[in-house]
Amino acid sequence: MSKDGKKSGNLKGGVSSAPTSTPMARHLVGFAISTALLATSFCVALFFGLNQKEAERHTPPPNIPSVNGIRLQATDFTIHLPSQGRVQARALTSINPEVSGRIISIEPSFKEGGFFQPGQKLLTLDNSDYLSGVVKAKATITQLKAKLELEKIGRAGYSNAVAVAKANLEQANVALKLEILERAGYSNALAIARANLAQSEAALKLELARGDAATNNLKRLGKLEKASPLAKYEPQVAEALANTNAKRATLEKAAEDLSKRPAQMEANLIAKIKVAEVNLAEASDNLKRPEQLEAELLAQIRIAESEAKQAARNNARTTIVAPQYHGRITEKRVDIGQVINANTVLATAIATDYAEVRLPISNHRLSYLNVPEQLISTNNTEALKQQPPTVHPNVKLTAKIGVDSHSWQGKIDRTESRYDSASQQLFLIAQVAEPYARKPALRAGLFVRADITGKTLDNVFILPRHAVRRGNQVALAITDGDKKFLTTKEIEILWSDEKVIITRSLEPGDVLITTPIEYATKGDELIVHIDGEATPKSPPFGKGSKGGPMKGKNKSKGKGSGKKNSKPKA
Repeated sequence: MSKDGKKSGNLKGGVSSAPTSTPMARHLVGFAISTALLATSFCVALFFGLNQKEAERHTPPPNIPSVNGIRLQATDFTIHLPSQGRVQARALTSINPEVSGRIISIEPSFKEGGFFQPGQKLLTLDNSDYLSGVVKAKATITQLKAKLELEKIGRAGYSNAVAVAKANLEQANVALKLEILERAGYSNALAIARANLAQSEAALKLELARGDAATNNLKRLGKLEKASPLAKYEPQVAEALANTNAKRATLEKAAEDLSKRPAQMEANLIAKIKVAEVNLAEASDNLKRPEQLEAELLAQIRIAESEAKQAARNNARTTIVAPQYHGRITEKRVDIGQVINANTVLATAIATDYAEVRLPISNHRLSYLNVPEQLISTNNTEALKQQPPTVHPNVKLTAKIGVDSHSWQGKIDRTESRYDSASQQLFLIAQVAEPYARKPALRAGLFVRADITGKTLDNVFILPRHAVRRGNQVALAITDGDKKFLTTKEIEILWSDEKVIITRSLEPGDVLITTPIEYATKGDELIVHIDGEATPKSPPFGKGSKGGPMKGKNKSKGKGSGKKNSKPKA
């Protein structure tokens, strides 16, 4: 029992001693390992720290902006002024007759769109009445001259009765011829009345035919009883019948007048012979004042000759001619067979030798243009004898017709008399010769854009518009040694448009910077790439250069140190 108890006590003691000795051993082992690792790391760091090369020090390269530029050279610049307007004809004329009458013929060119030559015949009026007027006027002149001869004979003496009788007989014959001519007028009236009656009867037949056709259609449709008189063409037939009756009455009246004319003509001849006898008696009584009678007859002859010339002019005016320019008919209002009165508008015509365009130019731009102007004296409104040479600037008109763009060359012919009060613009009149000489024609009403050639500015500098900042400031590159620096300058603008600006405020050889450099300041160094010149190299950095790499020595500490390191390459 004691032996077993001893063994059990040892066992218990062994078990209780193990937990007290194991943690201590673990702490000692961990401390030893940590100390060894720290010592090793320190030695390695110390080794590398004593044997590494000294780091080279560099200053960053300078941040120099690179820009584009152009070297300026003086040149000549021709100003081009833009404008726009609508094409119009040089002349617009209404063709009117000076006499009345019926149109009996029309020329082929008298149509809308037809071209004509100056003074070309366009249409002809019936001239029978005017020919009768010419004959009457000549007969009156002959009669008055015969009477004048009678007065001269009377002055010589009334003993020559035979001569007086012959003169009276001649006068009666002349009167007879005159009456025969007047009777011809009644014959013409009868012929016209017959033609009008035939026309009205044809119109009546047409209306009757239409009425019969309408009646048959209504019967076929079963609507004849309820149809209105208008649908049956009854008013139209009645109107045509009334017109025919009126024309028939006119014809009967003309025939009656013609039948009574011979008796009336004979009575007139007898009356005229009696008047001649009375005049002969009066000549005997007026023997004391022959000069006064002769003067009166001469005055009557002059009046009769004037009436004859007027009758001849009226006869000539029955031929309607075109205006005195090359032109084209734009509107036709009459046709053959129509009766027209004096001053009736027959057609309208435009000139085709020149086309004109009103081009507005603002007041402040007129100084860039040689405006053609004629000097006029205010006393007599006549042109001065010594006129400055007139220059007609060239103008190019452009228009888009369909998908194609076309252009025409012209010149500025003149200016209008006054400014436009609202816009303060002056209208220039551009002329283009022969607008119909090629295709497409420069027709009136077409909207065109104009490029007017203005004055030429000499010894100026042409600057791109985007290179001018703040209205009138430019950026320039100035050279100092082998470097370029930024500077600015304000310029005087002579001309500007949407693409370029013209000035004389610079010098030949100046370098204009065209690249936007909003954040650069005056005096900054630049790298400028000039068109047509070699590209500059970037400034070097490193040994011996400003801001380049610095020199240094590496020194080794510890065992094996003391030897200088070789200088590194930049």
